[in-house]
This record gives sequence, structure tokens and C-alpha cells, in this order.
Amino acid sequence: MSSTRKALVLSGGGARGAYHIGVLEALVEHGWMEDGKGPDIIAGTSIGAINAAALASGLTIAQIKAHWMDMHTEDVHRLSNDLPGYIQPLMRFLLHSVLTSEAHNGSSAPLPDDEHQMGVSGFLNRIGEFFRTRPFRSLLDTTPWRYTLETWMNFERINSDSAPALLLAATELQSGALRVFCNRSLGEQPADAIAMDHLMASSSIPIVYPWTEIGAGKYWDGAVIANTPLEPVIELAGNDDVDILVVMMTPWNADPAIMRAKTRHMPEDLVQALTLTLDWALLASYRVAFEMLEHRNKLAEAAAKLEWAAQATGETDLRMTGDIPRRISPPTVIAPEEVMPLEWIIDYEGSTHQSLFAMGRADAERALADRSARR
Repeated sequence: MSSTRKALVLSGGGARGAYHIGVLEALVEHGWMEDGKGPDIIAGTSIGAINAAALASGLTIAQIKAHWMDMHTEDVHRLSNDLPGYIQPLMRFLLHSVLTSEAHNGSSAPLPDDEHQMGVSGFLNRIGEFFRTRPFRSLLDTTPWRYTLETWMNFERINSDSAPALLLAATELQSGALRVFCNRSLGEQPADAIAMDHLMASSSIPIVYPWTEIGAGKYWDGAVIANTPLEPVIELAGNDDVDILVVMMTPWNADPAIMRAKTRHMPEDLVQALTLTLDWALLASYRVAFEMLEHRNKLAEAAAKLEWAAQATGETDLRMTGDIPRRISPPTVIAPEEVMPLEWIIDYEGSTHQSLFAMGRADAERALADRSARR
């Protein structure tokens, strides 16, 4: 007889990952998971991978929350040394909102005097030279992020039998294929010894952050392919029933007309435009995963009906052959009702974290209440 395993899937979303913490508080209070232990399976992409690994490290929710409150922009990234010296002052000015924090007395970087005198043609030439620069890997350097996360993670526990199964989604740069790093064997793939590079690989936003090399492979952010990796979770569960909770940071099932009305701000600069693009890409990734699960369940139901017909009639040819999927209960989705402010994706400020903690907790309470009402 199969048992029911609990699986938590945490999506990507940059600094909005503080939202996960409010959700986790509610899940512990409602008894869905044990504090300091986590559920049976945890899957994460990008910042979801970071929070998932923190859970697998055995941290309590209060400890993870404290780490978030201690973290600021400068603890995550800085301007990349890949950028030539002549372009760095201009990029520091253009990206000041991504590079500074109020907690560290950050402020808008002044535009150098020679840049003030630059005409349109000079500006375009400068940008053109930038895009022709070789070698180039990224706009930002995540070395600070590595140092920050070293204080969070207990890789010895993550790779032990006492930790939950941990799945981290990444995208192979050279092939575009999904690569799921897991501390348990997954199908024919042996268990990975999870290390810092696996967290960085799942969080390497293309162009913005450098790719991460692991062995012979080069990897980008898993959200490129699978922001919410449901299939690997189902595969890992094997024949056990699985109760899946998915935490999104974008409204996922709202009517488009309602979404248009609730999207409060249009992009006002390059960073906000990129943020909104990422929002819709992450949302599309989950919708694809959810549709695949629906198709899987329809196939499982069709196979069951054919099996019943074969037994009733004795016509064995009616049976479906091959790898027949089993039905999986649809996940419970915890997500905001409105699109979050665009700047929150790169805002590692304590006040924003507090707002996200509260929002995540409230949305989780609502989703869990709806779930209880349906059962």
C-alpha cells in the first residue's frame, strides 16, 4: 500500500523570495510541515532553490527569516568585472537601483562629468562598444552571494539521509535541456552531492548573472525551462501518493481582463521592463507544467477505463500498453492575487522583506482555507 508524501515546490523570483518565508510560517503553523525538518520532498528554482536548500539544511523558519533580514543588495551581487573600465561608470549610473541599498547608505551613483557632455551619437557608440566587448559573461557578479549563502547552508546535512529529498532545477547552457540536481537518485540519474555551485547554477539568471560551471557542463537559471519542476517531483515520489504545494510569486489563474486591471504600474525603465518580462516567462513556465499534469491525468483516466473495459469484455487488446502514468492530485497553489511591484524582484531591503513575509503568510492562509473547504 502506497503512502502519501508531501512535496513543496518553490518558484523563482529574485528578492521576492522573501514571500516564501511567510508561506513557510503558515505551513508550519497549520501542521503541513515540521519546523527545522521540512516536508519529504523540496524542489526549487532560482531563489526557490536557495530557500529550499536552507530548509534542507535544517534551518528553522525563524533562522531563515533572520538571514533574509540581514541580507542586502550588496550581499547578493555587484557590477561585473567583465565590463570594460570605460563603460563601468555609465552602467553603475544606469543600474544604481540594482547595485545599492538604503541599509548600506547606497544612493544614486552620480553620472561622471564627461558623460554629461556626451551627445546621442557618443552615447550610442559607447553602448555599441559595450555590446562588442569580448569576453563577456554577465552584467553582474554574484561572488558576494556565494559568501552570503555560506553562512546559511549545511551541505553535510543536505547530503545526508536525514535531509528531505532536494531537487534544484537548472538549464544546461549548451543544449537548453533541463538538469535537475538531486540529493537522491532520480530515475537513472545517480544522486548528486549538492554543493554551492548547484545553488548558483539554479540562480544564474542569463546575461544578468554569469553561468555556473559544474564538471563539463555550464548552467543557467532553471526558470528558463522549469520555474516549477513538477515532473521531477512526481518521478521521485515513485508509486507513493504525493501531496504537492506550489508557491508562485505571480498570480497564475486570473482572468486576463482582471490581470490587466490589477497590474498597477507600467515599466518605467530598463530594469522594470526586464522584470515584467521575467514575471510573464515564469508564469508561462508554470502554466505549461500544470497543463502537462492535466494531460497526464487524462491519460491515466483513459487507461483505467480501457482496463475496466478489457476486464469486462475479455478483450485484452483494449488495454493500453507502454508506460502508463498514474493519476496525480492537482497541486495546491499559493500565489498572490495581484502582480507584485516590479522593483521588488531586485529590492533586498528589510521593509520590502517584511511586506513580502506578511503577503506570503496571508496568501498561504487563504489557499489553505480554500483547500480545507474543498476536502
